[in-house]
Amino acid sequence: MSIGQSAGQAEQARARMPAGVLPIRQATLQDMSHVTSTTGDVTLGEGEILMGANSRVTIAGNFSGNLWVHSVTADVTGTTRARFLSPTYSPEGTRQAEGMQTWKFPNASNQGSLDFLTGSNFSCRLLGLQVVDMGDVLAKPAKVVLALGQSLMECSSVSLGVNRSFDYWPGARCLYLPGASYVGRGTTRAVPHAMHVPLQYQSIGQGVSPVAAFAQELLPFVPESHNLVIAAGAWSQTSLVGADGDWNPAATTADRAAYQNAVDLVTTGLANLPAGSEVIGALWAQGQGDYSATFDADYPPAFAAMRSQMQVDLGTGTIPWLILGPPPDGVAIYQDLFRETQQNMDQDSGHALAQGGVHTIAHPTGYIEDGTHVTAWGSRVMGRLAARRFIAEGYL
Repeated sequence: MSIGQSAGQAEQARARMPAGVLPIRQATLQDMSHVTSTTGDVTLGEGEILMGANSRVTIAGNFSGNLWVHSVTADVTGTTRARFLSPTYSPEGTRQAEGMQTWKFPNASNQGSLDFLTGSNFSCRLLGLQVVDMGDVLAKPAKVVLALGQSLMECSSVSLGVNRSFDYWPGARCLYLPGASYVGRGTTRAVPHAMHVPLQYQSIGQGVSPVAAFAQELLPFVPESHNLVIAAGAWSQTSLVGADGDWNPAATTADRAAYQNAVDLVTTGLANLPAGSEVIGALWAQGQGDYSATFDADYPPAFAAMRSQMQVDLGTGTIPWLILGPPPDGVAIYQDLFRETQQNMDQDSGHALAQGGVHTIAHPTGYIEDGTHVTAWGSRVMGRLAARRFIAEGYL
């Protein structure tokens, strides 16, 4: 390996682990001088630690403050957790999923060591462990972007293939408001959490939401004085059009569940964020629940009424709405009408259906997963395209 290749790999490792209390080489386990002891079936490898059942790795430090512990694991079976000792500080629960996890601790004071532990019948590869002091960060006001729509945004059971090389937490200022509480991810509904995939919307997420890549791309353009926060308000298998539309604010309370859920999530979330936080835009990926031969007549006015009412209910004033267009190679009978209608709704389309403040991101071909949804890579592409449009339009 050349020096250039080695440096490139080191730079990638640093980019995919948030900056924190530990030097980045220790956080990415390139340097294990901070590992003071191990218990059980533990093998220190090159840039990773192999752990068997009921094992423990202890690292030394001087940990104080509002700390979040971020880990990266692979080949997980069973459960893991992190803890501080002397006295013992434990987070909100164990984890079973591999990839990236973040534990939020109570304020710590002069903790001399951090443990990473495995449960019974457990094994994993520990690939990184970082301690992030969130005290100053969480005091900053937020630029909030809404992530709304249905399964093309939520990706609870589609767009599978979470990859830590791409779906990482880009930094402490990048957070999200989970759409549901789930101990297996450490999320509490409407309370800020680390922005990494999979996200928690209404369902237990498994796939890659496009809003993750959107946040990664947008974060460098957000002023240092603010955080970027995504509100995870999408809900799979929902409709907009008609008196029973889930997103129709004029529907009965029972029928408008998705709309009311999003409004409640954002309202509660804003109350949990510092003063000065504001909603600056919305991403929308929806329409499959409204396929019909009259989509071009029914959908645009329903969308206009929904976004207008949501801006009133949230008190945001007029904000930009970016539609993540559907894949053109979908196989539904009304797919072409669906795609063309949303493209015509773009404020710059010159079409009679154009709506001010609406921008439609055209989906490229080649990413179709199951006839309707796109692959994880397709989600990443759409998220980045949306962020670039958001930046180009000057919405920051």
